[in-house]
Amino acid sequence: MQSVQERDKGTMRIYNSDEYEYIEMLINNQDRRYRRRQQQRYVRPQDQMAGRSQFTDFNDNVEDFVPSYAASLDPLHYERRWLIESVGSFYRDNIITDVTRIVKGGKEANVYCCLATPATGVDLIAAKLYRPRTLRHLRNDAIYKEGRLLLNHDGKEAKGDREARAIRKKTRFGQNLDFTNWIMHEFQVHNELFGAGADVPNPIARRGNTILMDFIGDEWAPAPTLNEVALESDEAQSLFNRIMKNIRLMLSRHYVHGDLSPYNILYWNGQITIIDFPQLVDARTNNNAMMLLERDIRRVCEYFARNGVEADPVSLSTELWQEYQSSEL
Repeated sequence: MQSVQERDKGTMRIYNSDEYEYIEMLINNQDRRYRRRQQQRYVRPQDQMAGRSQFTDFNDNVEDFVPSYAASLDPLHYERRWLIESVGSFYRDNIITDVTRIVKGGKEANVYCCLATPATGVDLIAAKLYRPRTLRHLRNDAIYKEGRLLLNHDGKEAKGDREARAIRKKTRFGQNLDFTNWIMHEFQVHNELFGAGADVPNPIARRGNTILMDFIGDEWAPAPTLNEVALESDEAQSLFNRIMKNIRLMLSRHYVHGDLSPYNILYWNGQITIIDFPQLVDARTNNNAMMLLERDIRRVCEYFARNGVEADPVSLSTELWQEYQSSEL
């Protein structure tokens, strides 16, 4: 039988091959455990940033799904894990087949372009991934949350005092609920406005921190925002009228966008599409609604003034507000 020699404290000991293989296995196992501990120490900050503890409804078994965009990232990069965990369930449910690129990155959320399955009836889907609450930097959010219903993880009104108290005290449960509430609010309003005929993307699905909607653009490029487009004067007037029609439509549903500007109005094939609704407020319950309406209209008027459209934002907002209040009497 083949033997192996090993020196131990100045003495020579002979191991047979079976003993040697056993000792080698112990050493290899110890090395693997050490490497695993080192890797966990390194990954843990990324796991925390990715909000792993924030999203308890995710199925982590997505090893079979590494979208094209994520494949180009370092395996330990927090965005790779965040992306896979956020959209993996849509892949398993045959809604999307791939994530090809990032369309927009921001402090609140990232938007990715996804390839859709034929069952969806569209070719491309936009996936909006909200960052965990620990990464959100929305300032003065109390302005927008005033009078807003508190929604639970199922999208239903949370009527208990426990939830509101947890949010006020900013406990971990309260922060999770507050984070979920922003997403549920946007998705529900998005559905309502699309159903009412507003120029918004068709919302397709929502899970966890992710909202799927129609992708505005094509396989080569997303639709540019209005501030990136040079308009002809005739076209500018038509688009301005269309945006004002949408503002009036939203207000008739008791909503004010709250953050409307040329930066969240898309332009594609001569049409506009309004996006980004997390800060939308209810005009019936929010005392800041009139102020936010005037600010939305002023930003739109300032952009179109550079394209030859003359409009007085104060007069327009006052007229719309009075019209809305009269309809509520």
